[in-house]
Amino acid sequence: MELSDPTLVFLLITVGLVGIGVEVLTPGGFFPAIAGIAALILGVVGFIDIDAPGGGLGLLVVSIAFFIAAAALKRYTALSIVGTVFLVLAGIFMFDRSSDPTSIPAVAVASLVLGGFMMFVIERAGKARSRPVMTGWEELIGMTGEVRSTLDPVGQIFIDGALWRAELTPEATARGPAAVGESVRVESVRGLTLMVVRAMPGDPSVHAPDKEGVHP
Repeated sequence: MELSDPTLVFLLITVGLVGIGVEVLTPGGFFPAIAGIAALILGVVGFIDIDAPGGGLGLLVVSIAFFIAAAALKRYTALSIVGTVFLVLAGIFMFDRSSDPTSIPAVAVASLVLGGFMMFVIERAGKARSRPVMTGWEELIGMTGEVRSTLDPVGQIFIDGALWRAELTPEATARGPAAVGESVRVESVRGLTLMVVRAMPGDPSVHAPDKEGVHP
């Protein structure tokens, strides 16, 4: 197919927008943006050469707006489906049927595939952004470690592959020191110290790696 082929032009424009959209939603990978910009430039050049009607381009803009709304409003499935429908219509009506033999099945299938891909990317990116940011400290809360230096009430425990400074909570301290080898569970973090209690049966365990690190 030549660059002036309407089907190819539409696919280039769509792939270009998808590539740029992926980079915007999940920044960090340069390949989608570079490939998207290159495809979009070629598609726009072909679009100008063909002198396509503006109605189809308007439908394409509406489709893009729905995909953006899906990400912004967190209505991933519903708005992405509507965006995909407009994407299909844009491919069908972007070119003059009387003079350009655009392949409707090819455009429709490609639009459905690209629309589904956009829905998947938008949903995954949206859910990833909605998760609370977890730091190393927060991830330790609820985990179980082993006492390596008697907690009386302050000592050291081995957890998450490293030695950490730990202290028994006031309630746990009332039961006396935690001896070396006992299992403890992290309840909270105070400054640079893990606040721990004695672990109960059924608490999640932490498997120790071969090498130990040391954390103050």
